[in-house]
Amino acid sequence: MRPRTLLPPAWRIVSVLGLAGLAACSAVPPPAPPAEAPRPVAQVNLAEQTLTRAIRAAGQRPPNLARARSLLEGLLAADDPNARALHPYARALLEQLSERQRLSTLNERLTEQLERSTAALEESEQRSAALQRKLDALAEIERSLAPRGPAPQR
Repeated sequence: MRPRTLLPPAWRIVSVLGLAGLAACSAVPPPAPPAEAPRPVAQVNLAEQTLTRAIRAAGQRPPNLARARSLLEGLLAADDPNARALHPYARALLEQLSERQRLSTLNERLTEQLERSTAALEESEQRSAALQRKLDALAEIERSLAPRGPAPQR
């Protein structure tokens, strides 16, 4: 037979102490949020939204580079601190857009030049084929002529 102890089981002591600790903690007010300068949320969101809209306009298929450029230029023209914080990003995106527009214009110009060159090549090939047919026809005429006898001597 086991001897009986007068102490309650250990788990009961731990749970009672835990509940007492929780009750004590609930009486303490939560800490105050850290003091920081108030942010004008609307302006931050507006600047960020403008940058996001510019990125989306540039990323569309086909890209709307003119709209993206105007949004970024408007963001760069804004003088509030939140917009100024985004100026490096806006400048980098604007440089990329300028490069994309330059490359797009160059691509269009080269495509037009290639189309003109292709048309000129096809025209030259047609003229060459026509001239070759004429040469072949002349050679056939020469072969079909009866061979002449020796030229009369004087």
